Amino acid sequence: MSYFEPLSQAERSGGLEGVSAVLLAGGRSARMGRDKAALPFRGTTLLEWQVDKLRGLGVGDIMLSGYRYSLPGTRPIPDDWPGRGPLSGMHACLKRALHPDCLVLSVDAPLVPPQALAALARAHRASGTAVTLLCHGGKWEPLMGVYRRELFQVIQPLLLGENTAVRRLLDQTGFETLDWPGEEALFLNCNTPEDYRRLQALADKPSDAPQ
Repeated sequence: MSYFEPLSQAERSGGLEGVSAVLLAGGRSARMGRDKAALPFRGTTLLEWQVDKLRGLGVGDIMLSGYRYSLPGTRPIPDDWPGRGPLSGMHACLKRALHPDCLVLSVDAPLVPPQALAALARAHRASGTAVTLLCHGGKWEPLMGVYRRELFQVIQPLLLGENTAVRRLLDQTGFETLDWPGEEALFLNCNTPEDYRRLQALADKPSDAPQ
């Protein structure tokens, strides 16, 4: 199999024009020891790879959460409460989103197929719920989901407490899931140098290589 199947014409032209994107790129990268967003990946960087993926899906409002610099066609959004984790970045971006639905995606999960993100957005629109998360093998991914913009108001009081895990928000809102088939590697997060080496090996694997 290939991790980089091209988008169909329908996926390129119909998908997420009315959705804002929150690309979480401002973490401390403590375990990696260097800025994850700037890590080389397939001739570009992880950040640029994810931005290009979102552009290919038709997303016009791309926010870079916690990132110091902008890329063409993106908006860097600083945290209102720095140092409070991904939930703080989500709060700042949801508050400033141009569209009612916001696709939240981590910068360090480049193997997530754009087809899965397009299907996730469709499922969210059909469900009418506040949150829809991508799920694989019964495991749901809080940082691969579509969140309603107005949830920034629910997040704000959570940031004043000790526990700022995204799951605290989900405990309050509830959520739907979209199960996506395929390899577990599609959901690999790149948190350590070992993860990064594995990610590079998977990305370089020929499409006909044994699994």
